[in-house]
Amino acid sequence: MSESLVFTLKLTVFGMGIVFIALVVISSAIALFKKVDERWEQRESRQAEAAFDKSPTIDNTTLVLIAAAAATMIKGRFYIRSVRKILPRDAVRSPWSVQGRATLHGSHVPSRKGGR
Repeated sequence: MSESLVFTLKLTVFGMGIVFIALVVISSAIALFKKVDERWEQRESRQAEAAFDKSPTIDNTTLVLIAAAAATMIKGRFYIRSVRKILPRDAVRSPWSVQGRATLHGSHVPSRKGGR
């Protein structure tokens, strides 16, 4: 074989080796990122389960303020059956969704029958 053909074959093998080494490095980095992401998701799910197990509480001051606001609005006796947040803390809040929810809740007119 001629020298130029030998040189070309050596250069091709060397170039392909570099490409395959780069591919191995890239695939290893992707596998590492995948493992880190899976661990992160497992930790977040454990934290979410731990937070879910806790019973939600509301302090007495907040409850009194809600009762006073309801009494002012209804102008009579009533019973508060439950209190809950409209939007959870981790919910994505866009202006459209907040305004739509406010419009929906504002359209409900409380009755004067004592809330039953």
